[in-house]
Amino acid sequence: MKTLKNNSEKGFALPVALLLLVVMTIMGATLVNITSTEHNANTNKDSNQQTFYAAESGITAAKNWMVSDAGQDLLKNSSPSNIDRDLKFCKTSMFPNIINGSKGFKIERKSLNQVIDNLSADELKRLKKFSYEYFITYTPAANGSTTTAKTKTANVSEGASITEGTSYKQSGTKTATYYTIYSCGCNNSANSCNINSDSITRLEQDVTLIK
Repeated sequence: MKTLKNNSEKGFALPVALLLLVVMTIMGATLVNITSTEHNANTNKDSNQQTFYAAESGITAAKNWMVSDAGQDLLKNSSPSNIDRDLKFCKTSMFPNIINGSKGFKIERKSLNQVIDNLSADELKRLKKFSYEYFITYTPAANGSTTTAKTKTANVSEGASITEGTSYKQSGTKTATYYTIYSCGCNNSANSCNINSDSITRLEQDVTLIK
């Protein structure tokens, strides 16, 4: 006895297979896109963090220079000069509280691999992509000028002698001078260290030196 088959079932498997193939392709493409987006976001986040750390490293380096003998000698005996022409990517125009082209004292520019020790070769290679540049000025006046020092007389007490009959503490006055450190961190892996780049992080910090 022959079994009759429904002609409407013929070719049914092929459309189902094609439909499943299309659905799986769409799902695969969506997953790839999501993964790529997350990877790019993580890469950008890491880059932004590193440029921030680079700018912070510039602040630290500037402070260390200011308290060094060479730094204190320069700050004490020199007048601020035009520094904008020697700055590469941390221009005075990037900071709204100072006049464009303001005068300053010190410029330093280094990659992070030059200031961090005891790292692996791969880590040093990665840090080589990030740089800082800083400059130091007198703390700006209300009009943004950094030509004139802002000072204040500070009362101090110092140890003099522990000899019997001699006062151990002696009082006096010294001059406190206000400076501002401006530091920029940059991702230079794509030669993007320029004043119009979005890859630059800018920081500033006021410092008081008592002389």
